[in-house]
Amino acid sequence: KEGKDPEIINMDPDKSYNSQVKGNSGDDEKDAGPPLKDDAEFSKFFKMLKMGLPLGAVQNAMKKEGKDPEIINLDPEKSLSSQQQSKSKDARKPAKPKGPKVARKRLHWNKIDESKLHEKSFWNQAKDQSSLQLVGLDIDNEEFASLFTSSLNKAAAPKKETASDAKKRSSKQKVQLIDGRRRMNGSILLTKFKVDFKVLAKQVDNMEYVEAEGNELRGMMQLLPTQDESLALRSYLPPDDAPQVEIEESIAKLGECEQYMAVMLDVPDAKDKFECMLFRSEFENHADSIRDGAKLLIQACDSVINSERFRKLLMYALKLGNALNTGGANEEVTAITLDSLLKLAEAKAFDRQTSVLHYLVSIVQKNDEDVLKLSEDFVPVKAAERVAMEMLAQQLKEMEKGIKLVKDVVKRHLPETVASTDGMTDEMPEDELLGATPMGRFSLSAASKIHSLSIKFDEAKGSFQNLLQFFGEDNTMTPEAFFCTINTFVSMFDQTHKELKRKQEAKERKKRIDDKRELREQAMAAKKIKSK
Repeated sequence: KEGKDPEIINMDPDKSYNSQVKGNSGDDEKDAGPPLKDDAEFSKFFKMLKMGLPLGAVQNAMKKEGKDPEIINLDPEKSLSSQQQSKSKDARKPAKPKGPKVARKRLHWNKIDESKLHEKSFWNQAKDQSSLQLVGLDIDNEEFASLFTSSLNKAAAPKKETASDAKKRSSKQKVQLIDGRRRMNGSILLTKFKVDFKVLAKQVDNMEYVEAEGNELRGMMQLLPTQDESLALRSYLPPDDAPQVEIEESIAKLGECEQYMAVMLDVPDAKDKFECMLFRSEFENHADSIRDGAKLLIQACDSVINSERFRKLLMYALKLGNALNTGGANEEVTAITLDSLLKLAEAKAFDRQTSVLHYLVSIVQKNDEDVLKLSEDFVPVKAAERVAMEMLAQQLKEMEKGIKLVKDVVKRHLPETVASTDGMTDEMPEDELLGATPMGRFSLSAASKIHSLSIKFDEAKGSFQNLLQFFGEDNTMTPEAFFCTINTFVSMFDQTHKELKRKQEAKERKKRIDDKRELREQAMAAKKIKSK
C-alpha cells in the first residue's frame, strides 16, 4: 500500500539494505574462467549437442567420463565457476514464508463499470445508505470456509494406478535418441512387422530368408541408424565389455525404433545385406516382367510382319493415294511410312463428309472382304504398345548390377568353416565358394536366369529391328511409337468399317420401306380402277 518492495521483509535485519542489494546483483563479480563452450573439459559435449545429438545421449556420455550431466544445461557463454557461485548464492537466500494455499469457489458474475452508473442508481444509493451496508452481518466463518474454500496443502488420497496409467508411465520413461517423426514412422512399420529384433539381426547378418515383402524390407533398411544416430546410441549404451545384463537393461529402456537400431549396430555391412535380401525378394517379379515383355514384343513383331491382310491393305492405300496425288501420271510413290495411314482419315472429299479412309474401306469391301478382318491378326499388338524396351533394358541392367553385389557381399562374409581355410579361398572356384551359403546358392541360380533373360531380350530387340527394316521405318523408332501407330490405324479402320456398315444397313432399310409403300400405292390404284 505504501509503495514498498514486500521482498525487503525477507532480508537480514542486521545488515543494511544497500549492502544486501549490492550482494544480490552479480554485476560486481568478475567471470574469470573460460566459457563452458571453450572449456577443454566440457567443450566436446557442447559440440556434440550442437551437432544435433539428443540431450540424453550427451548426458550419458558425460556420466561415462564422471562428469555432472547437469552441466550441459548451463549457459555455454559463461564459465562453470561463475554459474556455480550464482547457484550457491541463490541457495543462501532466505526462503519466503509461505502461507497455506487455498482454493476458493468463485462466482462468475458480470461487473458494471461504475463510470456508467447514473447518480441516482441503486448501486450509488447503496454506498450512502448505512442500512444497505449490512454492517454486523451474522456469518459463520468456519461454515463458510468449509463450504467454499479448500486447502491445497492437504495430502491427496493416493490414486490407484490403473494398467493404462502404468503403461503411460513406462512409456514416459523410454529413452528417446532420434528424431520424433522418424521414430513415429519407424514404430508404425515395426509394429506391423512383428519380429524379435535380435532374431531379425541374426537373419540379416546371415542373409537368411525373411517372411517380409519387398516394401517392408526396404522400410527396415531405411531405418538403419545414420552416422549421427549410431554415435548417439553408442554414447548411451554401455561399452561392449560391460555385463550382458547391463547392456540388455539399457536397450530395454529405449523406444521400439531405437531398440531396432541398437541391435543392428552389431551387424556388419547391414545395408549391403539388406540390399541382397531385397534383391532376392523382388527377383522373380523383375524376371517375369522382362521375360513377359520380351515374349510379347516377339509375338507382336511376328504378327505384323506375317500378316497377309496388312500387306494387301498397304497396297490398297498406296494405289488409292497415288491415284489421288498424281491423277494417273507416271509419278507414283512406291513406299510410304506407316504413320501416313493416319492421314487417310484427315483428307476429305469435296462433299466434306467422305474421307479417303471411308473410300479405302469401301474399295476393300468390294474387292476383298477378308482384309476387313485385319484386327484378328493384331491381337498381340494391342498389348505390345505398353511395353517399354528402354525400361526393360534398365531393369536387366539393374539385375546384373544387383547379382554382382550379392556375390561380392557373400564372398566378404563367408562362413567360418570356409573362411578359416588357410589361403585356399583365393584358389577355390567361385561356384564352390558361393555354394557354401543359401544366399550364395541363390546368386548362382539367379545369375543363370539373368543370362537367359539377356538372350531373350536380345532376341526381342533383333525382332523389332527386323520389323523396322522390313517396312523401311526409322531404326531409332521405339516399340511404343511403332505399335501405337499400328493400333491407332487398325482402330480407325474398324470404326470406319462399322460406320459404313451402319449407313448401308440404314440405306437398305429405307429401300425396303420405300418398296413397301410403293406396292401399297400400286395396290390402291389398281383397286380404284376396278371400282370404276
